[in-house]
Amino acid sequence: MKKRTGILGVLIAILALGIGYAAISAVTLSITGSGTISPDVSNFNVHYTGTVAVTKSDNAITTTQTHNNGTTGQFTITGMTKQGDSVEFTYTVVNESETLAATLAAPVIQTNSNSTYFTVTSSTASNSLAANGGTTTQTVTVTAAKTPTADDETTSVTINLAASPDNS
Repeated sequence: MKKRTGILGVLIAILALGIGYAAISAVTLSITGSGTISPDVSNFNVHYTGTVAVTKSDNAITTTQTHNNGTTGQFTITGMTKQGDSVEFTYTVVNESETLAATLAAPVIQTNSNSTYFTVTSSTASNSLAANGGTTTQTVTVTAAKTPTADDETTSVTINLAASPDNS
């Protein structure tokens, strides 16, 4: 019986060590934290660039066209004399945002102060610009809708092109 008690004692000791070891070896490690990222308008940089291309229906038509390598382009037209005379300006739009692509809305003719004598249209070649150098073109066409018979006719034009960041 002594032998049995000794063996039973050893088994109980081994079992106790095993349970004790298991209880000691189970450890949970945990890391917690927080972070904030904030929008910065300088991260989104879409603007006009390069030379403005011009196509005229008549060589007697003269134009000036500029942009400030920014978000503003300008043009003037003189020398239109008859219905159908037209000028097409093609501006290059570039996305120099490092990590954000851009989505362009359709151009909106905000102002054509003399739609009786002038038709104005605008379109873009693409409505999306890749980040870091993606380009497209915006075309603006001004056409004489009628031939003036007495006085000079003038118009003021404003065309807006909205660019939105695309983070997808």
